[in-house]
Amino acid sequence: MVCKAIPILLLVVLGVSRAEAQQTAVKQAADFRTVVTPFVQRYCIECHGEKKQKGKLSLAGLTGDLSKPRELQIWQAAHEALEQREMPPSDADHQPAAAERAQVVKSLAAVMRAAGVAPDEGKWLAPIKGNYVDHRALFSGKATAGAAGTNPRLWRLTGQAYEDYFDKLIKRYKLNLRNYGEFKLTAPWNFTPERDFVDYASAHRVGEAEIEFLLRNASTIAGAMIKRHSVSHGSFGAYIKELATVIKAGGAATAEQADAALAPAFEGLFQRPPTAAEAGRYGAFFRDNVAKLGGPDAVGQLLTALLCNTELSHRVEIPAGPANRLAPRDLARTIAFALTDDGPDTALATAAAQGKLATREEVAAQVKRMLDDATIAKPRVLRFFREYFAYASAPGVFKDEVTLFQELAVRGARGWNADFFVSDADRVVLAALAEDKEVLRSLLTTTKTHALTVDPLFQIHTKKDAYRQQKKTFEADEQTAMKIYGISIPTRPDWDPHRLYDLPPEHRLGLLTHPAWLVAQSGNFDNHAIHRGRWIREKLLGGKIPEVPITVNAMLPDERHRTLRDRMRVTREEYCWTCHKQMDPLGLPFEQFDHFGRFRTEEMVVDPEATSAKKNLNKDGVPRQTLRKPLPLDTTGEVSGSIDPSLNGPVKDPFELIRRLAASEHVEQVFVRHAFRYFLGRNETLADGPALVAAHQAYRKNSGSMRALVTSLLSSDPFLFRTHPSEKTSP
Repeated sequence: MVCKAIPILLLVVLGVSRAEAQQTAVKQAADFRTVVTPFVQRYCIECHGEKKQKGKLSLAGLTGDLSKPRELQIWQAAHEALEQREMPPSDADHQPAAAERAQVVKSLAAVMRAAGVAPDEGKWLAPIKGNYVDHRALFSGKATAGAAGTNPRLWRLTGQAYEDYFDKLIKRYKLNLRNYGEFKLTAPWNFTPERDFVDYASAHRVGEAEIEFLLRNASTIAGAMIKRHSVSHGSFGAYIKELATVIKAGGAATAEQADAALAPAFEGLFQRPPTAAEAGRYGAFFRDNVAKLGGPDAVGQLLTALLCNTELSHRVEIPAGPANRLAPRDLARTIAFALTDDGPDTALATAAAQGKLATREEVAAQVKRMLDDATIAKPRVLRFFREYFAYASAPGVFKDEVTLFQELAVRGARGWNADFFVSDADRVVLAALAEDKEVLRSLLTTTKTHALTVDPLFQIHTKKDAYRQQKKTFEADEQTAMKIYGISIPTRPDWDPHRLYDLPPEHRLGLLTHPAWLVAQSGNFDNHAIHRGRWIREKLLGGKIPEVPITVNAMLPDERHRTLRDRMRVTREEYCWTCHKQMDPLGLPFEQFDHFGRFRTEEMVVDPEATSAKKNLNKDGVPRQTLRKPLPLDTTGEVSGSIDPSLNGPVKDPFELIRRLAASEHVEQVFVRHAFRYFLGRNETLADGPALVAAHQAYRKNSGSMRALVTSLLSSDPFLFRTHPSEKTSP
């Protein structure tokens, strides 16, 4: 193969001299001959040559001329497969060394770039791409070249944290604003539950529409603050008298009054004085507006500007000095927002002010204090499990309720209510966190659940008849939920939302058999064995599943008279099975449950003969109803391709699969990797290996303690230090 490099004329047009262009062309051709060609001959040509063309792909006869569309397409695909370690396949006899693979990936990328097609390097920032970092290398215990730290960044706060700030401000100053319903000051971003973690620092982009939204919220608060400070102080609510002085002075307000009000305004909004840079910038802005606009409008402009301050929407994570450490206050905020939706509490703020966040031990002590304090709400810890197990999306999965209620013989139900199950799963997680022993294993193997933790009678109506009707519909929902669980709960007043109930041990085992998870990983009318298997492969085994090619019609045959396993035969075709063999055998054991999350021993399918029988037809020859019949249930599956050989092998049902996974150290390590991603807001790199090993050791030495794991992560070098990207190793 001979690489025909990018035309020299194009390089000259792009501002490269002819001599430099010629040197570039020569280097690219040499790299292709000395790096890519030998690699292809050694590892690829046996399966993708003239005689054997696996996947209908041949690399024989290619010249390396990426100006030809066909060659460009092939080399793009080759680059992707090599970069994602999909090729050579894991069962190939010969595997390239990591350095050898990295070199050919780099050379192909350079040639593609020269051809005007830049690889999408941003894709490696997506959460699930973290799995492509070599697991054995991460947990080898060997130091890796490169600094363990995180890029300087602005990491946007959660929408809840942003909204909570304004809500507290309104209450503190007794502002006359309706902050609820359609009037609520909401965050202009929305972290919608997805398959991966959504709150990643690299995923946030600020656009024009978002800026306008921020300005609107800020100006609403500023207007209310001006009204509040335009009247006498009174005896209620917070009050900034210096701002009131400027407002009441009107057109006679002076620069001296403006200067006197700036620091109190900062204290009132941020609980801190302005920095020297802020005092200079905002001070000049405020004085100028006081002279031009008068007191009230100038205060409005100042408050609007302050309420759009980066600090109210982001964690500021930019190192304060040559040591690459965050400033104490920024570090305190980063710690607080890692666990909560609020800024530092008094103890953490005091520690920052007194310089007591200078060592890893001091940071760990503060994190441990917050985790141990039951009075401090830590919603981000629960959210980690919600996003990791991905069960909170269950209410968004449409269901055929009519069929369900017919089968359950429940009357009066107002509709399918998956919120019950999500709330119950939350309580199961919180119970495991409170116990803080073998947290992951407990969540995978518990045979207990909280049930109906959302009070079915939370809506109280003033009209008695309406209340009675609401009570009846909620009681029907209770019946539905209980029949899904397969348990019986005492009726009121014995019902207790804080009590753990025993599930039938032969029917349920942990969150992967909980209705919330089963429904979230299902479709409208069927189970989704592929989604369930993918979740296990990626979240427990640390595997890598490529996205579905756009050329693939990812649809199962609409054969309602066959079982789902039978209909999935199309995924076993050669082109599909390379990926599906990593998912389907892991997801199919969960056919033990239907798409509503009910335990079952047989699968109901359409009975075409009975449905079309004469006695089921109306006078127009149309079936009155679709009739069904039971077919035997196959719950077998298999674990294969795991780097832990002890996990590989067949399983007879989901319970055997779950127990095997729950006992694995490898699964535990993969769990730690996902915790790292969530709490650090980025993917791991090889340089993070020591931090991951330390976090797993902390978890293990403390009997599976989530508090110990989080404390280790939030006091690690990647959390504490901000380094330049070139100082770290990439995946």
